[in-house]
Order: sequence, then structure tokens, then C-alpha cells
Amino acid sequence: MSLSGILSSPSQRRSFLLLSALLLGCGLVGILAIAFHAPNTPVWNAVNSFFISVVAGGVFALASGLYLLCFFEDPNDIAASSVLLPKDIGQTLEDIAKKAPDYKIFVRTGRHFRAEILPILAKQARQNRRRIRIEVVLLDFRDEAICGKYASYRKVSSFDGKSWCARYVQTEVLATILKLIDASRENYGLLEIRLFLSRRLSTFRIEGSSDEILVTREDPKDTASRYLRSHRDFPAFVNEFDWVRDEAHEVALDGDDGAPATLRAMFEESALVTSLEEQAVQAMKSGSPYAR
Repeated sequence: MSLSGILSSPSQRRSFLLLSALLLGCGLVGILAIAFHAPNTPVWNAVNSFFISVVAGGVFALASGLYLLCFFEDPNDIAASSVLLPKDIGQTLEDIAKKAPDYKIFVRTGRHFRAEILPILAKQARQNRRRIRIEVVLLDFRDEAICGKYASYRKVSSFDGKSWCARYVQTEVLATILKLIDASRENYGLLEIRLFLSRRLSTFRIEGSSDEILVTREDPKDTASRYLRSHRDFPAFVNEFDWVRDEAHEVALDGDDGAPATLRAMFEESALVTSLEEQAVQAMKSGSPYAR
């Protein structure tokens, strides 16, 4: 474990610097307290010298660590630079969305995307008056068997396993679709959203822009892989996303008049949609379920 590797994580860097500053501050307070209030005896002079040496050593160690971080590169850290710790995933996804010229995501239900990332994309499109193209691939909620298979996997492997059943998966997918409809309606002409429903199951999510891709797993305790456009594996994940999207079924979000369609119009008064719509409306108001 190297110092530069630890400090490459924003969350760990904040924790390290905060604790270091707190300890140094306590040391300085101790030095001043002894100097002003303690009797001038050999014992207290020795205690004060000890505090001074600890603070001086801490400042030197901190300065040395920052110097190593800024001016030296560990080959192992270079190889691990594409690995993100769980606590850094949420912030990284937000950073990608804030500067994304476009966005693509292959996911199962899209709970985190609709709650956290889609609003950022909409805000950026409005602020910059720039159209953002968004491609969203979700699990095909109409296939109850595939939804049940996915729910069974999440039930035994996820932190919120008690919530998962086929109907829950279908409701969450519909909630994300409703959120996409609302975002398209509220940002008409700024968000160009394409929706695809896929029957392909995967334990990975592919998410990002034409500049950066993040590959995450199903649980918020898992690490993620980050690939900048310059990374040699970046084209492979873009190609993987394209293959998934091309074999999925595209659902038009726009109606005949060009405005966003209603959920029932999109799926032709489906009995399944009718039975799930009320629950989906409630689900779309919930925040991200992930503790990131």
C-alpha cells in the first residue's frame, strides 16, 4: 500500500488531510497551553519539547507525502488509476454528467440514474443551451421471466435484497421511463433521449459519455473501473454498449406531434402498464437507493 495510491482517492484524501490537520492543531494547542500555563520545570519543558517534535515531524511527514504525490509516480498506481473505490463512484458519475457532451447508460432499472444523473444532465443542457444526446438501455419490463431472474439474483446478492421481486423490477423500470418522459417534456429540444428495452442480463453497468466510461457493479460496496477516452480499453466498452443497444428494442418517447408521448400510448394500453403505473409514479419520486 503506497501513500500516493491512498491519496489518489478523493474520499481517503479528505479523511487523511482532515485527521492530520486535527492532530497538528491539537499539538499546537498543547504547545501553547504548556508554554503559557505550565510551571517552568524540567518535566514540563520535556513534555513541551515532545509536543514540538511531534508537530514538527507531522508537518514534515505531511509535506513529504504531498511532495511524493505530486512529483513521483508508482507503476502500480498507474495500473490501478482506473479503479475507483465505492465512496468515489457517486461523485465521479456526477462529474462526468456535468461535463458530458452526450450520455449513454446500460443498466437494469436505472434507479440511481433517474434520481441523481438525469437531473444534472437536464440542468447542464439548460444552463449551456446545448442539446445533449442521451441513450438509455433498460431491462425489458414486459418480459416477466427475465425480470424474475434478475430479481432472484438481487435478492441473494444485494444490500437491499428484501425489496426484490419481478414486480418490483418492472415498477422501477417504468418509474425510470416516466422520469425520462418528464425530462424530455420539461427540456424539449435540449435533451434528445433514445430509450431501448433489452433482454440481456449483466452484472455490470456501462455508463458515461464519449469522453469517459465508468463500469460499475450491482452493489454500492463494489469498486468500479474508469476508462478515459485515451485508455486503450475505452473503445471496447463503447463497442459493447453499441452491441447491446443495437439488439435491444427501441421505444419512441415522442408522439405523433413530436411532443413526449404518454406511458400508455407508448405501450398501447398494456394491461401490465396499467397495473403498475400508479406504483411507478410513486417510485419515480424516490431518491437514489445507493449509499454512496
